[in-house]
Amino acid sequence: MLSAAVTLLGVWLLTIWWTPVAGPGFPETGRVPAANSLAAVDVDARTEVPVRPASRASSQSSAVDPAVNRASLALPTSSPGPRGAPAAEIVSSPDRHDGGAFEVTIRFADPVAGTPLPDWPHSLHVEAGEIRSLSPLDPSGFEWSASITPQGRRSVNLSIARRGSCEGFPSSCLAAQLLSEREAGVVIAGPPVRARVVELPTHHLAQQPVEFLLELDEPVWASLREIRDRAFRVANGRLIGVNRVDGRHDLWRVTLKPDPGADVRVVFSPQAGCHAGFLGCKGDLNRIVNELEFSIPAARLYLTFDDGPHPRYTPQILDVLARYQARATFFVVGSSALAYPELIDRIVREGHTLANHTWDHESLDGISEQHFNETIRRTQELLGEHATACMRPPYWAMDEHTESRAAKLGLRIVLGEIRPRDWTQPGALEIANRLVASARPGRIAVLHDGGGDRDQTVEGLELALAYLEQSHYVYEPVCQ
Repeated sequence: MLSAAVTLLGVWLLTIWWTPVAGPGFPETGRVPAANSLAAVDVDARTEVPVRPASRASSQSSAVDPAVNRASLALPTSSPGPRGAPAAEIVSSPDRHDGGAFEVTIRFADPVAGTPLPDWPHSLHVEAGEIRSLSPLDPSGFEWSASITPQGRRSVNLSIARRGSCEGFPSSCLAAQLLSEREAGVVIAGPPVRARVVELPTHHLAQQPVEFLLELDEPVWASLREIRDRAFRVANGRLIGVNRVDGRHDLWRVTLKPDPGADVRVVFSPQAGCHAGFLGCKGDLNRIVNELEFSIPAARLYLTFDDGPHPRYTPQILDVLARYQARATFFVVGSSALAYPELIDRIVREGHTLANHTWDHESLDGISEQHFNETIRRTQELLGEHATACMRPPYWAMDEHTESRAAKLGLRIVLGEIRPRDWTQPGALEIANRLVASARPGRIAVLHDGGGDRDQTVEGLELALAYLEQSHYVYEPVCQ
């Protein structure tokens, strides 16, 4: 008996709790109108102006207390709401604006009528702009014109969204009105902006992050994530960060993580990253009209070897270079090249290059032009198609005529910044230390594979390359 009474009391309390309370501004039907989420507003440069189909107006008004202001009402909370709301599309809009007002044309599948503040769940959304007027273009109500003023020079994102209907209880009605389904949209780009790269690094080293600055003609209001995901393509590395410099919207710091020993290739192309249906294309980034493409090379060292080829030391040096995937330039003596053609063939076959070190390793300081031409030309002719346009004077001995005479023969003189002085035989470890201590990107190392005992050079080269491997240098011939 007691349990039955408790059950009846619970049912009575639940009924009280669910019964809508009528009061001022509420219709006696028991339906509670939701707050007007469709009124024209301007919050954070976003405007929503709803329009309604004329065919639905009379049925809606009959369910609402006439004393209540129509502009403050949304759909009834307990009715199923309208079904099959008219589809809409933006049929005419400019591709770009110049900062002034512009017009767009909207076409509906069913006729639409109403004031700028009706209560039908179709809204025109404008980001980075403001709707100044909304008017029908024809009496039937199929086409409407909207006049829009952009927010400064920013791109304007224009879309039409469908609001959810209010079914069930007031709480679910509120949730439904907050959700929308995008039906149509267009981006009207702001005035064009050009980008340029500043402070581009000359190289990267040892997988260390590298940075460069990207500067714009004027600020572009795009999210850092949009810039990162849409505007850049990177090969032989990856993009790890895009940040504004001092909070500026016209200067970005871009950080890359290169792959070891490879040239990083970067393409900056905001337009290429935009495709149909990609939400990232709705930002201001589409104002940037130019594409940039550039590389950041891996740090390079140039190894060179003089006085060879030698039947004992040149093969050993070639073996060391092969183990470290290093390519070098061999400044050969013509008479030695003639004596060991098989070594010349191997040097070329393994990807190295040949350059001129005179015919008999004679000094060029004070010799006649005829003698100069003879010793250089004879060596060039022997090397034939494998000869490069480089030469190095033996002992680095030159006079005031050496450079101009070489130029007449189409050759440039190549010396070097890294000189371990291996010909003095200071010991393999000392040769390696001198080479490593002087190593810098872009420098030329001068070693020897002939002209004497080069055992220390072979061992010192191996030690140096093993240590420098952690720096991920690329070793290429200085003469191509």
